[in-house]
Amino acid sequence: MNEENDRLVTILTTGGGGQIALASSILDEAEIPYFEKGGVSRRLGLYLINASARFVEIQVRVMDAPAARKLLAENGLEPD
Repeated sequence: MNEENDRLVTILTTGGGGQIALASSILDEAEIPYFEKGGVSRRLGLYLINASARFVEIQVRVMDAPAARKLLAENGLEPD
């Protein structure tokens, strides 16, 4: 794989749990790998909250970004 294509870009920034769940479901269904940056970390059964925990950035690989943004928009979300 090309390193540039593997770089992660943010496609959605949200603080809404419903939007996070919807976006995750859409990306899972489309088999697009993603990463949730920020939010609450669950380690050892403890919830560790950082200052930016209010917002989550959903990130995908550069090569998947156009398709992921299109799917999110088609399902009522406003991608970055």
